[in-house]
Amino acid sequence: MRFRDRADAGRRLATRLLPYRGEHVCVLGLARGGMRVAYEVARALEAPLDVWVSRRLGIPGRMTVLGAVSEGGGLYLDRDALRLAPIPEVEILSMARELAFEVDDEVRRLRVGAAPDVVGRVVLLVDDGLVSGASAVAALQALRGQRPARLILAAPVATPHALDLVRGEADAVHCLETVPALGAVSEVYDECRPLPDADVRQLVARSREPGPPRDVLEATDLGGFWM
Repeated sequence: MRFRDRADAGRRLATRLLPYRGEHVCVLGLARGGMRVAYEVARALEAPLDVWVSRRLGIPGRMTVLGAVSEGGGLYLDRDALRLAPIPEVEILSMARELAFEVDDEVRRLRVGAAPDVVGRVVLLVDDGLVSGASAVAALQALRGQRPARLILAAPVATPHALDLVRGEADAVHCLETVPALGAVSEVYDECRPLPDADVRQLVARSREPGPPRDVLEATDLGGFWM
């Protein structure tokens, strides 16, 4: 499965998520690419949209993912990757603390208004794809601590490894297709440009504008569902 762009992926993913419409849903897009996908999902579900920031933790100059840091205090460390890392764990923890400052700075740049109130709500966390799954896990852990009614993760594409990882943190996971050899999310998109700060803020602002009724999408079965 290929997608023209993140908007196309978001519209296709939204058809699988229509049963959540009307369930007091809050849609959160993982910055940055997940925001464009999440915008289409929020539009279809007629749900509020906001941004959530989570960043991968890695070794500079290498592709190795050691874990991730999320706003709200989420920290995920891949113990297998840590054992193989050429630097001591104490240094990795120091890197994680530095990354947490960068995450907080990014939240200040991207968020429009106050942080989303997710207490007692169905939270639908959306990304544009999952390769390692680390960023999503850190975000899910942080959001779980804010006592949502349910915590759902959705992405157009993912590796089997990432799905195994995230389904231990979410109440349900929705994915259109698994790609075992996926090395980067951009591989399944014809157009996958980076989203600047202004575009992320604009998506949130546009989602809050009053307007004509949303387009009606036809619901499909809940394929790609893991518990």
